[in-house]
Amino acid sequence: MIMNDRGTIATLAAAVLLFVGVFGAIIIWETSRLDDAPEPRQVRTDHAEDRTEGRSGSSLLIEAESAGLNGLTTGMDGNASGGWFVEGFDASGDVLRFELDLDKAGTYMIVVRYKTYGGDKPNTLRLNGAAPFQYTFKDSRDWNDAVIGQFELKEGTNTLEIASDWGWIAVDYAEFIGGAGGPVRSVELILEDGADSGPADVPVTLVALADNAAEYRFYARERNGNWQPINDYGDAHRVIWLPPRIGSYELKVAARGIGSGEEAEAEAIVSYAARSEHEGKPLVHPVFSDHMVLQRDEEAFIWGWAAPGDRVTVALDGQTTSATADASGRWRASLGVHPAGGPHTITVSSRSGKIELNDVLFGDVWLASGQSNMEWRLSQAINAADEIQRANEPLVRYVKYDARTSAVPLSGADLRQTWQPVSPLTAPNLSAVAWFFAREVTRETGVPVGIIFAAVGGTKIETWMSLEAVRQVPQLKAEAEAVRIGVEAIDAFTSPTALYNGMIAPVAPYRLKGVLWYQGESNGGEASYHRTLKLWIDDWRRTFRDPGLPFVIIQLSSYGSLQSVSMPVNDRSWFAIVREAQLKAVQGDPRACLVVTTDIGNPGDIHPTNKQDVGRRAASCALGTVYGRDVVPSGPIFESMTVEGNRVRLKFRHAESGLMAGLKEGLEPVKPAPDGELLGFAVAGEDGKFHWAEAEIDGDEVVVWSDQVEAPAVVRYNWADSPIGNLYNRAGLPAPPFRTDGKPVLDVVSGAGGGTYEPGETVEIIAYPPQRGRFVRWIGDTANVEDVTSRKTTIVVPNAPYTVVAPLYETD
Repeated sequence: MIMNDRGTIATLAAAVLLFVGVFGAIIIWETSRLDDAPEPRQVRTDHAEDRTEGRSGSSLLIEAESAGLNGLTTGMDGNASGGWFVEGFDASGDVLRFELDLDKAGTYMIVVRYKTYGGDKPNTLRLNGAAPFQYTFKDSRDWNDAVIGQFELKEGTNTLEIASDWGWIAVDYAEFIGGAGGPVRSVELILEDGADSGPADVPVTLVALADNAAEYRFYARERNGNWQPINDYGDAHRVIWLPPRIGSYELKVAARGIGSGEEAEAEAIVSYAARSEHEGKPLVHPVFSDHMVLQRDEEAFIWGWAAPGDRVTVALDGQTTSATADASGRWRASLGVHPAGGPHTITVSSRSGKIELNDVLFGDVWLASGQSNMEWRLSQAINAADEIQRANEPLVRYVKYDARTSAVPLSGADLRQTWQPVSPLTAPNLSAVAWFFAREVTRETGVPVGIIFAAVGGTKIETWMSLEAVRQVPQLKAEAEAVRIGVEAIDAFTSPTALYNGMIAPVAPYRLKGVLWYQGESNGGEASYHRTLKLWIDDWRRTFRDPGLPFVIIQLSSYGSLQSVSMPVNDRSWFAIVREAQLKAVQGDPRACLVVTTDIGNPGDIHPTNKQDVGRRAASCALGTVYGRDVVPSGPIFESMTVEGNRVRLKFRHAESGLMAGLKEGLEPVKPAPDGELLGFAVAGEDGKFHWAEAEIDGDEVVVWSDQVEAPAVVRYNWADSPIGNLYNRAGLPAPPFRTDGKPVLDVVSGAGGGTYEPGETVEIIAYPPQRGRFVRWIGDTANVEDVTSRKTTIVVPNAPYTVVAPLYETD
C-alpha cells in the first residue's frame, strides 16, 4: 500500500510530450527555458543509459534536462548521465515535469537521481495530477538514487512533477522500472542512510529495488539466528526496523512479481551492526538546559549518555552524586527532593567532558499539548501587544518543541530548543493558553512554573498515543503497525503514534506537576473519542511513570451552527459528542478536571482569540483540583434528575456557591444576566422529540419544563456545535453541556450506518473499501453484528452510550 503525505504544489507553466512505443523512439519537444542545455532532439532509449537489458521488467530513463522546466536552470557535470542536470527548487513555482506515454498500463518503481545542497531537502511531488505528497531527498553531496515508490501508471500520458518546497536539489534523471507484470530476477537491498552500523536506538530504513514490478517482504535476524519477518508481502518497498539490542544483524528482502504465488523469486541480504546508544549523543539529554524548571517536592532526575561503564558525576550546588552508564550507554542520576526556589547550578562531568547548567529553578512543571488552540500564540490573542508588553515574569520558564513525527519512539538526543524565561522578547511565540495559565498559577502560589510546550494544529488524539495504547483501539491498530514498520507514510495530522514518538517520548519521563490538554476538534463526531481519550490519559501516566499524574482538560469551544429555539438539540453535532467524552473522562478521576469554554468561542472561527479566560479557568481548575486551594475548580456539573409532574429537577456538583443565569462579554468577568433568563435547555418525552425548555434556578438546583411535553423523560443542555446556554455558578464558571439520556450512538468508521438509535434497533451497516482495498471483516464492538465477514450487514444497537465498528481491509 502506498500512502502519500500532504503537501502543496505550484502551478505548472511548462510541458513536454514524450511518446513511447514499446520503449522505442522518444520524441521530445521542450517549451521551457534550458539556458545552455542541448537543443531539442530526438533520442532513442539506447542513447540514454539503457537499464532494460538484463532486467525482468522494462526500464525507461528520462534525462531531467529533457523534461519541462519552470523556474529551473541546467548545468554541466561529467558525473551526471549525459553530462547535464537540472537545479534550483529554491523558489515558489519552480517545477520539473516529466511526461511519458505508455501503450500499456503497468506498475512502475520510480527512481530519481539527485544530489542536495546542504542537508535533507523536502520537495513536493505529484503523479498524474493526484494529490501532491512530500518527499524528503536525503542529504547527499554526490549523485544518489531516491527510490520514490511503486505506482500504477496508466495507458497513455503519465506525468511526474517535482516542485519546490524547501528546495535546493539537483536532478539528473528519473527512471521508471517495471511494466505490465512478470517475474522478478533480481532485487537490491539498500540502507537508506548508507551506513552499515549505528546506535541501537536509531531506526534503520531499508529500501528495496527489484528489476520489475514487485511485492516485497523484509526480514531481520541476529547473526546466525532465525529470520523474523518485519512485514507481510506487499508493494511497500521501504520499511523501518529498530534493532532490539546492541549486536550484529542480517537484514533481508524477498521479492516476487505482483500476484505471484511464489515464496520468493529473488532475495538480497545486508549486514548491520547496532552499537552503543551513546555514540553521537550528548552527555546530558537536551531537555535539560540553562533556565530550566525541575519539579519541586518530588525526587528529580537527570539523564543522558556516556560510554558503557563510564562513571558520571552530578553536582547540585556542591552536593554530588554519581551514576554509571549501562550496557546501552544510558545513565540516570537522582538530584534528590528540593523545595521551590533557586537559582541553582548543576554540573555534570565524565571522562568525555563537562557540562554546566545555570539558573535552574525548582517549581511546578506542566506539559501543554494538543492542537491549534493550544498552539495559538500570545501574539495572536486579544490585546496581544499589551499582553506581550506585560509578559515579564522571570518565575515562568518554557521550552517549545517544533512539530516532529517518527515511526518509532525517539531518544530526543538531537533536540535543539532550550528553556527560556518569559519576557516581552520571548513571549510572542509562547502558547497563549499556557502563558495565561502559568501566570495565574505562579501569582497564586508564588512558585516558579515551567511549561514544556508540544502542540501541533490539526492533529487527532491517536497521533499523541503510544503504540501500546493504540493497539487497544481495533480500528487504529493496523494503521499504527503500518506506521511502525514504515510501510505507510506518516501523516503528521492523523497517523497513530507519530507525534507521541517524535515529541512526547523524547522528553519522558521528565517529572511533571500535570498536563494541560486542549484537543478534540480533529476528532469531531467520533464516538470512539470516549475510549481513546481515557486510553490516552492512562498512556501518558505510564509514559511519565506517574499513575496519579493530573490532567486539566480544556473542553471544545463553540464553532458551527448556533443553537436556537427551533433547533434546541443537534443530534448530528460533531462537537457535542467530543465535549461529552471530555466530561466523562474527568468524572470519576480525582486527578483530572474540566475547563468549559463554550461561552467564549466564536461560531464563525474555530480559533477564538480570547485565550485569557481559557488560561484563567484552567488555572482555577488546577488550583482547586491539583493544588488543594480553596478555589472552585469548575462550573456546575450535572449530577442527577428527578421528574416532578411535567417538570424535571436537576441537581449539580460545584454549585455550593449558588447558580445564576450569567452574561459573558469579551474579557469582562461573568455577571448576572439582566433578565435572569436561563437559556440552552431542551426537554423531551418518551418519543425523544426535543422542545425548547423554560428553566429557573431553585437554590442550587434547576427546574426545567416545556408546555409541549406533558411527561418529560429526558433533558439536554447546550447540545449543539455553538450552544447559547448561560448557566453558571457564582464563581463565574459555566456548566458543561450534558444530556440525561443514554440514547446509544453508533459510529461506523469508513462506512455508512452511523447515527443515534434506540437500544435494540437493527441498523444496516456498509463498509466502503479504499482503492485497491479488500474488505476482510468488521472489528471493534462487533458482538451484535450479524455477519462480521460481510461488507454489508446489520447490527443490533446495544444499550450502551457509544458503539464503534470499523472495517478491516487488506491491500490487493
